Amino acid sequence: MFLKFEFPDRHMPIEFGDDKNDSVYFINAKKLHSKTVEERIDFFGPLSKINLFVGANNSGKSRFLRGLLKANNSSIQVSLFEKSIDYLFEEYATWIKQNFNSLNRIDYRIGNDISRIKRKVDTIKKGYRTVIANSAQNISLLEEVLQERIKDLTEIKRATGKMAKEVIEDSKLYGKRIEAIVKKLEIFEILKELRNEIEYGAKNEVNNKIYIPILRSIKKSTKINQEAFVNTAIELFKLDQSHYKIFTGLDLFEQVLEIRNDIKKERKGFENFELFLSKYFFEGKSVEIISHLKEEVIRIYVDGEERRVHDIGDGIQSIILLMFPIFTALENTWIFIEEPEVYLHPGLQRVFIETLINDEYLNSKNLKYYFTTHSNHFLDLSIESREISILQFQKVNKEKFDIKTNVKPDKEVLDVLGVNTSSVFLANTSLWVEGPTDRKYLSFFLKKYCAAMDKPYLKEDIDFAFFEYGGNLIAHYLFESEKFDTSDSVVREKINSFASANKIYLLADDDGSKASSTKGKRRKKLQELSDSSDDFKYQNTELREIENLLPKKIIKEFLKGLVDEQHQKKLSDIDFNKKEYDKIGLGGFYQKILKEGAIPASAWKSFKAASGTLKSDYKTRLCDFTVNAEISYEEMVEQNPILNEIIENLYAFIKK
Repeated sequence: MFLKFEFPDRHMPIEFGDDKNDSVYFINAKKLHSKTVEERIDFFGPLSKINLFVGANNSGKSRFLRGLLKANNSSIQVSLFEKSIDYLFEEYATWIKQNFNSLNRIDYRIGNDISRIKRKVDTIKKGYRTVIANSAQNISLLEEVLQERIKDLTEIKRATGKMAKEVIEDSKLYGKRIEAIVKKLEIFEILKELRNEIEYGAKNEVNNKIYIPILRSIKKSTKINQEAFVNTAIELFKLDQSHYKIFTGLDLFEQVLEIRNDIKKERKGFENFELFLSKYFFEGKSVEIISHLKEEVIRIYVDGEERRVHDIGDGIQSIILLMFPIFTALENTWIFIEEPEVYLHPGLQRVFIETLINDEYLNSKNLKYYFTTHSNHFLDLSIESREISILQFQKVNKEKFDIKTNVKPDKEVLDVLGVNTSSVFLANTSLWVEGPTDRKYLSFFLKKYCAAMDKPYLKEDIDFAFFEYGGNLIAHYLFESEKFDTSDSVVREKINSFASANKIYLLADDDGSKASSTKGKRRKKLQELSDSSDDFKYQNTELREIENLLPKKIIKEFLKGLVDEQHQKKLSDIDFNKKEYDKIGLGGFYQKILKEGAIPASAWKSFKAASGTLKSDYKTRLCDFTVNAEISYEEMVEQNPILNEIIENLYAFIKK
């Protein structure tokens, strides 16, 4: 998502710049907004569902957050790519001007087609606000125009015997009319982009805003007026609740009371909020939140057992404060929160972020989130999700703040921040895995298992935390081994840190290693250590790699991504048994069944590594494909007893 700011004269929020025209925020040496067009950026982004504003203290991130909050909704244009709706209309008009006459001379029928398209498109009233306000009508009209593209594609295929894609690459081989039709197809591409931008803008336009300042609490007291925090924020930051809502938590009692007595439709978000608390904090027990009129306090009933909200932990109180306004927010609301990690254990930070990303009810409301944060755990989570963007702020001087967009923290950056060690100290079990895909697989398997078996959900960074050890570091786990390099202070320090966790579960690929090999001997020692300890569990995948544990359904459906589109229809004739790929690399297995299925090698992607397994990028694609697949735990373990046993044992070990 990208934003384009169109502030009327002297209506830019003061946070962006004191003179109301030129912004103090710079991106790639250009101003966020300026009265001089050449000096300002066209688009701000890319942004995602969750946007983290990071930087040192006094770097301008909180100031920017409040500026975005204050920006009038009518001043913000939302776009899918760095092309505005107005720009696409100009591109369309330019194409007509440059090409209509020449195409009409080649073939009057093409000229008539373009004239008909032009008459329809020109009925759309220009201007972003007008176009979005009439989005349904405009999208319908553009869909009608785009249907005409089918006629051109059909004619190309009939005349050449080839698909349009092949012809477009060298249309001059097929005569003037075909060349002209190929040129005409360009206008459909422009209008398709326009249709997509209108659809995206209408779907994602901000309707409401909620601001949760750093001054917040649900601990109500006669010593604190319920408006105290709100009025303080209004006074300090010159806020105006007529354009957005400020939620500090002090009026939670009144809000719960009001929503409890509202119509069913308005209570839906609140009921989903109670289900969220039940799932993550009260082991699936029924949760009911009420405002106790006599004592004027919030009470939580868990399976009928009464608890005052002030008597539960600060972390859960913080989650309640953050999640209540989110679950009860209206559709297309933008949520602005200053440092949501306050009072949140790293595990609760994960629960918070993962709920915003994965909860079906919240996703149905299409909410967007903007946080200032100092949490390295949030940065850690950004690596695991494409739904998180990071914007880094830096103060140059009082009149200039630099913003870096599309920041991608790699593992080296997170190591500097201490992400991977800090969470292990706070979790009950550390799960040692060879790499990032193993981590995603285990997390996915555990979630599916808990849901299928109706077991309490295990929370990452609370019940367990991951440590990616890499293939060779496993040797250093054998502390008493003669080969353990005691001079390697870095490795020793890491091992000692992770050994401080209560329990360690180590998952290693079998790799088809023989018992007499170095890996085989190491595996035997690890198994002996596992058998003699209650707090260390060594688990071999038993099959070659963790990917070999995947069910047949996933392995078969992933085939589509390994061949070109032209040959995908033939894949339905390919079949195999799970045991066929248990002991061999998936790269080699896929090549084998594609050959047997008469799919020519020229149609294959380059997916096989020299070792016989999948190349690294295809391993990542397979992992992403799996965790996003519509598959139940029952389907995953059908004729797949090894996977079922591994996950059952892992769950039992964590809960022990």
